[in-house]
Amino acid sequence: MKNNYTIHNQDSILEYSFIDATEEGVDYIKNPESFCSFDKGLIALLKKKGYSGDLCNVAEMTEYLMKKLEKIGSSIKKQTLFSWFSGKNRPKVEAGSRPKIYEICFAMELTYKETCWFFGHIYYDRAFNYHTIDEAVFYYAFLNGISYPEAQRMICEIEAAPSVATENNIEPNYTLFVQQRILEFRSEGELKEFLIANKENFKTWNISASKKIHELVSLLLDPPEMKERIDNLKRALTQKIEKKDIDELKLQREGEKIYRDCGLLMKEIFYDAKYPDKEYGNARMVPEESVMEFIRNRNTNSNSFLLERLLTTSCGIRKDVEIPYIVRNNFPSKKVISDLLSEEKISTSKSYDGIRKMIILLDFYRFWLSVKLKIGYTDIPKEELTEIYRDEANHCLYECGYEELYPGNPYDWIFLSSAYSEAPLVYLRSYITELDDVL
Repeated sequence: MKNNYTIHNQDSILEYSFIDATEEGVDYIKNPESFCSFDKGLIALLKKKGYSGDLCNVAEMTEYLMKKLEKIGSSIKKQTLFSWFSGKNRPKVEAGSRPKIYEICFAMELTYKETCWFFGHIYYDRAFNYHTIDEAVFYYAFLNGISYPEAQRMICEIEAAPSVATENNIEPNYTLFVQQRILEFRSEGELKEFLIANKENFKTWNISASKKIHELVSLLLDPPEMKERIDNLKRALTQKIEKKDIDELKLQREGEKIYRDCGLLMKEIFYDAKYPDKEYGNARMVPEESVMEFIRNRNTNSNSFLLERLLTTSCGIRKDVEIPYIVRNNFPSKKVISDLLSEEKISTSKSYDGIRKMIILLDFYRFWLSVKLKIGYTDIPKEELTEIYRDEANHCLYECGYEELYPGNPYDWIFLSSAYSEAPLVYLRSYITELDDVL
């Protein structure tokens, strides 16, 4: 469902993808007219579904939607709805707001595709976690035109039913398996039987996303067992910088061995030291000093090191920065990644926005570091590489149960604009630095 915002944002990706245009790119992100706000999206929804009243009259639109919400027994308050239509507030992208978004979709009698559009393009969050009972039922309901009260009745019956012997969870991606099974059901009875039989499997989720995040982090960071070797390297480099007696041939050989075994981020540091005229290297320093600048007093297997290399900061974006809530909310930080790397926390996390943002960030670096270091992507024109990146990123998100990159989402826009730059890694780091400096 392309609209003017989608086309406008797609065009702007190319317009601001130049290295010297990051400041203008930040201004674009800050401009409230650049992306579809929730109030504008809500009004667009009313228009799409045949509302014939005054699209400038907030009170009238609030009354119209409120009556529809009351018919389905919605929990949304009238003053809350008024604040959304007026643009004063928007629903937070967090677990507590998701039921309200579903209530709007049910009240407006949206189809499955319209619901996905409203979640992804207006609310900016994932539609349907098929691995939770309530949202699995909602998925079936929107596919089959079932009302909100009927969906709630089904959820209550499923949750009240005693657990039975569960099917073995042998699927590599259980969430997509559930989605496909529900798509095949032809009756409410089939759905209820399946969900009741699998109740135990619905107590944890985000399994594929957790696996992917751990996989990406392990590619980027050094293995834990390399700490002693990195510490030895630091001491040797310090001695060489201080011009103490040292076996340079032995140091060179050890450096080559470490390069083979280390993560992509450490490989990049070595690469930049060797080729200081390219991208992020420092031409004023000898290679030893360049390497030490980035690893001195740092654990190259830590979350802090990871985020510092990816975002030039380990703290995330400051809360007082005047950028869209959609970018600032759940922006990757030490706490966010620490929670997502905890199997206990991610297995019951409903912070789908935070999970998706972290996957996008990690996969962006996985791809473009591989390109920079010539690991698997050689002799491919830049234009083709960008399209390969989009395809791979979208596939990665799909495997984890998330929507593909969307230029109308300001967070996604940053990565897409970076990907179309001639130097994606430099552009993204410069953009984040510029973004965090804006007040």
